[in-house]
Amino acid sequence: HHDYTPVQANILKQIQANQHFSFSAPTSTGKSHVFRHLIETSKRDVAIIVPSRALINEYYDRICELISDKSVNILTFVDIINTRHSNRTVFILTPERAKELFKHKDKLDLEFVLFDEAQLSDEDSTRGLFFDSIVRRIQSNFPETKCVFAHPFVSNPEAQLQKNNFDIDDSKAFCYAQKCVGQIFFAHDGTSYFHFGLDTDTMGKRKIRSDFDPVLRAIRTGGSVLIYTTKASIYDKTVFNKFKLYIDECRSLTDPQALQLIDQFKKCIGANDKDEGYYASSMLEYMRKGIVVHHGSLPLQARLILEHFTQRGFCRICFATSTLEQGINMPFDVVYLNTFQASRTLSMKNLIGRAGRSTTRSRFDYGSVVIKAENMSAFRAIMLNDEVLSSTSLLDSADDEDSELHDFKEAINSGTYSDEYNLTDSEVQRLSDTNIDMLVKTALDSLFEGEHLISLAKINADYDSKLHLYESLCDLYRYYLNGRTLSKGEESVLNTAIKILLWKIHCKTFKAICWYRYAYVARIPERRAFAKKYRAAKSQNERQRIRAAAVVFDTYDYLDKLISFKLSDIFYAIFSEYYKRTNDIRALKMAQYFKYGTDNENEIWMLRYGLSFEDIEILKPYIVSIGQEEIVFSADIQNLSPEQIKPVKRYL
Repeated sequence: HHDYTPVQANILKQIQANQHFSFSAPTSTGKSHVFRHLIETSKRDVAIIVPSRALINEYYDRICELISDKSVNILTFVDIINTRHSNRTVFILTPERAKELFKHKDKLDLEFVLFDEAQLSDEDSTRGLFFDSIVRRIQSNFPETKCVFAHPFVSNPEAQLQKNNFDIDDSKAFCYAQKCVGQIFFAHDGTSYFHFGLDTDTMGKRKIRSDFDPVLRAIRTGGSVLIYTTKASIYDKTVFNKFKLYIDECRSLTDPQALQLIDQFKKCIGANDKDEGYYASSMLEYMRKGIVVHHGSLPLQARLILEHFTQRGFCRICFATSTLEQGINMPFDVVYLNTFQASRTLSMKNLIGRAGRSTTRSRFDYGSVVIKAENMSAFRAIMLNDEVLSSTSLLDSADDEDSELHDFKEAINSGTYSDEYNLTDSEVQRLSDTNIDMLVKTALDSLFEGEHLISLAKINADYDSKLHLYESLCDLYRYYLNGRTLSKGEESVLNTAIKILLWKIHCKTFKAICWYRYAYVARIPERRAFAKKYRAAKSQNERQRIRAAAVVFDTYDYLDKLISFKLSDIFYAIFSEYYKRTNDIRALKMAQYFKYGTDNENEIWMLRYGLSFEDIEILKPYIVSIGQEEIVFSADIQNLSPEQIKPVKRYL
């Protein structure tokens, strides 16, 4: 009673017939369609494991649209909440977040664990190790649960079962080669476009001049173009100069839905959409013409808005980096590879899979792929060669004892990894040493008056206290590194990270942190005072300003890649362990600040219900009560807009 392609139907049958199933299929197969069916029809808990938080956002958005039944919790962290009204939960998690499943195993009834983009297990990093550790712990803690592994373009999906010791009698693997979207290939020599084929035995080695420009044709007929490029070329704007011909073809948007999304994006990054003033954003200028800039230094919420913008047909050109490699559902009519990374073969195939979109219409669905002419041979090799996963897990392979992964792997294999702190037990023991007590106390004395966190203004006003605070936090991080001396570059990065961490604790929302940081970098108070005093001055130098976008990107990189993934865990462990030793309530508060960004119990519950600080700013006045059983709102919440209510719609 559902519409499926033959491949989708077979995937579903294999999942139903086997305890565990590992498969590979091209990007355009529509495996997410099958996964969504499993999630919707299951009567028990389901966990989806994805490689990135960007994919969490996309899955969450789609599953909330798919499942209207409010008795189903849809969570992006593992938690037991809304218990009065829910009877099952769908968890959408990264491998790092999935570790929380085991803390609550007695309260969960997992029917499926769906591993999307499961080739992550081959990544030679802590993430690859963590992925396999999650797979093995699911087998031992949830033996009746079905595991499904989905990969793109991999020739040996059975490797996933072999490396993690699944029982072959109740497991199966299959490689699907069929595509449901065709592709036409072009080479561009900088002036002209040429057709060429992949298989030279069939199509010949020659390239044939095309009588049209595929990029221009797509833009003029209402299609969309993905230009894959480097982040550096976006930052220095060289890519926009190179593709100016196509940018100039894009006209200003007038559709009310498009303008609404543009306004949401503006609010998300705290920018000004005019080419004047302090918080101007060139990204908004481009977006008004249907031009999207998508990369990993954009806040997740901003990326989600851009993805909606593209999926709804408002995007004409998308300049993107490798953030689109893994599973994000943003198909395009044309994919232009402005940068070519021959060593990253699977990533390149994933990107090429963005060309073309399948529909239910009676037509041949196809997309176009454009490469530089000098890359033709390497491109053919990538497309025609098999992608092979290792059948041996990193957890079982030998390594150099001095390697960065060795201690982490030993901790995972021996069960000496702390799920509470996301650190190895040896690291936690080091951070619990009483020798650091004086450093912790110095930090607390600089941060608190009595039991209350002091304001940023007071921290900044007392230079000596501020210096002691920074020095003590830096010294605590050095202690985590077992006394290793930091380079000048590392010192600079750490100092900036601590500054942003303190702003995060005090300012909370991403927009507020960006404003605060931009004001600091651009010296806005001093410049405003100068402008007021010399209002008549009109020199070119005085009209120069720093663009807000660079501050947004840099701030997000610090928050996402350094603070969230590293520093927060370290400082949370330090202050939590200090509280256990001393019962100093300030340390407990500080631990909560590092983990949640607040020590307010209601705000912590709101975060556990999936709200961001941006949401909390709007919704907090309308929450009557909140706890594990339910969240209760006042009737006045109906006065808010649908967009403002959206984060809590499932709880109303």
